[in-house]
Amino acid sequence: MRNMSLKRLIYIALFEAIMIVLTCVVVIPIGTFGYINLSDLLIMLLSPLFGWGELILIGGVGCALADLFLGYSSYAIFTLFIKSIEAVVIFFFVKRLQVRYRIIAYAIGSIFMLIGYGVSDIILSGSPAIFAASFIANMPQAFICTLAAALINVPFEKFVARKLNETK
Repeated sequence: MRNMSLKRLIYIALFEAIMIVLTCVVVIPIGTFGYINLSDLLIMLLSPLFGWGELILIGGVGCALADLFLGYSSYAIFTLFIKSIEAVVIFFFVKRLQVRYRIIAYAIGSIFMLIGYGVSDIILSGSPAIFAASFIANMPQAFICTLAAALINVPFEKFVARKLNETK
């Protein structure tokens, strides 16, 4: 990221802000387990356009900040690591798969997210029994974001790539 252009840095900051808004505004509470949001969708859609370090800034840091803003401070550090790992995993697979198979990358990233929050809930509650409930509670978010990303990734990528490469 040393030779990053100012324009690219601005886009990273913009997408980090969008990540915070998507996470804070599109919020569906799921009891004591937090909330469903569209943060995973943005991570998935940006994975072919940014490097893994940039995705950590957008996804990991953006979502952790959203947790702090929403009052889920106990989850913020877990979210930083979970979303960062999810972003890197998706990035790794998206770069190696043809466009039509990206849903596999999104699904694998979602599984890492589900496991991550399951483990974080065990740590926060002290009860291993909570893992299954956490996993199931987060499945709608994983499913919705994976499906939506698979449906709109190509037009989204073309639009954003064009904006990233404009010289004006």
